[in-house]
Amino acid sequence: MIRHKDTAVSPVVGVMLMLVVTIIIAAVVSAFAGGMGSEQHKTPQTTITAKSVIENIGGIIDPDSYALTYPTGYTAANGLMFENTGGDTFSLNDIDIQLQYQDTKYTLRPDDKLPTNNILPGGISNGGYFQKIGNTSPSDRMIAPGDKFMLYADGCAQGVTYTGYTTYYGPKISWRPYDSKGGFSIYLNTKANYQIIDKASSRAITTGEFILT
Repeated sequence: MIRHKDTAVSPVVGVMLMLVVTIIIAAVVSAFAGGMGSEQHKTPQTTITAKSVIENIGGIIDPDSYALTYPTGYTAANGLMFENTGGDTFSLNDIDIQLQYQDTKYTLRPDDKLPTNNILPGGISNGGYFQKIGNTSPSDRMIAPGDKFMLYADGCAQGVTYTGYTTYYGPKISWRPYDSKGGFSIYLNTKANYQIIDKASSRAITTGEFILT
């Protein structure tokens, strides 16, 4: 009588089954985690429009020293006004705003601090760069459909022709947060672009363009 030895088959089959089960579990966990991540960091779907708000441009640039000065007591609430015309509600604390003028891009964040010499009136300057329009409570930062908010500019300058040159600079509005290394300006009657970015997902909620007038 011939006897077949198959004692080695069972361990091999067992190892293969363990590998298959491990791969299936890993795939399920990965898919589940990916689903949770995408749900947690879902980018708001919102339609937003933008337009410039120019109250007054009173900064004076010395054509020789480049020094910028303002008349005594001068204030102005210049900037860009955005409106949520439909879609999801979002918080001003959860967005960054990137501006682009020609080839230069500049990003402003909700925690950026206004410089001490900013031109905004006292009641506005206490609220920072991003502010909801018609807001009666500083803690209300939610922008629902129909709500508007401002990105205020902290500086401005009239146009000037430099001595010996025909080039004309300005007028313009500008941003330079406290302790920042550089600033950003947009000249009147020129086209610029904006991008509102959801900080959690690092994706754009909306992009668009405006003419500063």
